[in-house]
Amino acid sequence: MKKILLTTIICTLVLAGNFLNTADAKKADKTAEKESAAIQYLNLEWWETFNDPKLCSYLQKLFENNHDLKIAGLRIKEEEQLVKQSIANELPNIQLVGNIERMRGAREEFGKDLIIPKYTQNNIMFPLSASYELDIWGINRNKTKSAKKDLDIVKEEEHATYISTTSSFATMYFNLLKCDKLIQIQKELLNLQENLTKLTEKKYKYGKCSIDELLAEQKNLKYIKEEFDTLNKERAILENGLKTMLADGNIQEIQNMAGFEIPNIKIPNSIPSEIIENRPDYAIAENYLEKTGIDVKIAKRNLLPRFIIFGQFGLNAYGLSSLFKSESILAALGITPAIDIFSGGRKLAYLKFNKYKYEEAGEYYRKTILTSLEDVNNTLIISKTNSQNLEDAKERHHLENINFQNANKKFEAGASTKLDSIKANKALLESEKEVISYEINGIVSAINLYKSTGGQNLYKIPTETPENI
Repeated sequence: MKKILLTTIICTLVLAGNFLNTADAKKADKTAEKESAAIQYLNLEWWETFNDPKLCSYLQKLFENNHDLKIAGLRIKEEEQLVKQSIANELPNIQLVGNIERMRGAREEFGKDLIIPKYTQNNIMFPLSASYELDIWGINRNKTKSAKKDLDIVKEEEHATYISTTSSFATMYFNLLKCDKLIQIQKELLNLQENLTKLTEKKYKYGKCSIDELLAEQKNLKYIKEEFDTLNKERAILENGLKTMLADGNIQEIQNMAGFEIPNIKIPNSIPSEIIENRPDYAIAENYLEKTGIDVKIAKRNLLPRFIIFGQFGLNAYGLSSLFKSESILAALGITPAIDIFSGGRKLAYLKFNKYKYEEAGEYYRKTILTSLEDVNNTLIISKTNSQNLEDAKERHHLENINFQNANKKFEAGASTKLDSIKANKALLESEKEVISYEINGIVSAINLYKSTGGQNLYKIPTETPENI
């Protein structure tokens, strides 16, 4: 007998261990599946087209550490638990309610001859109480469907957070690249202007220029210094923003990127209108419309009668000695129909409320379609315009380069002064700054276009001929 008992206990423990291991494995699989979905939202395939390993490395740290992304993930977990609660409401409810009473009665006299003496009575009750609502009208099922739509909305909100956060980070990253390159050029301009101011001062000293010319060059020097300080301020702000988004205490500073190459990103000539179906706000509006439609069904069916099956099974006795005897068994079973005869118009008001919410959701859905199309079209127009401006800036830079070369030749031949050569060099550097600004603006426009298309890889959007930014 002892061997049988021991064997039973061991088998039970082994089965329990296997069950726990299986549960842990399933939990790990679900966690890995969610992380895989989040990695897809990160869309590293698109960011790799920028040919910047440093950017991809930062985005990986962003995925691991960013607080906004973690908050979005936790909101999904919260909503999943609400769905589980709703599913639980569809199942029977079973409770064990224990009740132990001891009642002492006082001596009382009823009538002339009837006397109830003092007494003591125990009452011990251990029933299992069960109840289940017959979901004839599908109210509880629809509540679960509504909760699942809420979960779908939160998932799309997480998708939107990933697109917004990664796009914002990349925009700040490339603006930092622009600042580093412009600061480098601004240093050269500052040196040239200092030399130009000194030469002008000498000209003025010997009476070869007016005071107005000297003052103009001195003011230019101040302007260039101010712009240099402004660029350094902007760089510091961008660096702080990037470090805050990365949320990594090990990153002390973002390295200077003046030597990095500016990537060349291609944009499509046209984008099909169906692209808006990939946008999270479109999916949110669609899910919200479906959810409010389900809520209207629930409100309508709340007007119908409800039926609840209830039952009890357990033990009820007036003493411990008789608790486990057959005569102490307690059992009950019944069905309760319930309908509100008068509720002050509460349910009708709730039905009208949900109908208005459904109409509102329809308007929100239609508005989302229009604003999404507007956003995509506007970002495409901005990208194309910036592309054209970049081409013009490059042509102007080419002309300034020719002018600078001619100025140097004239200076070497003695046909012009050093001042003319310095001024031509300044004009060349200013045009180079404009080219860099348009190149970075083109990248930012491409990122905004990526964002407006719902995080779609621009190279995979159907198009006739790609256009260089």
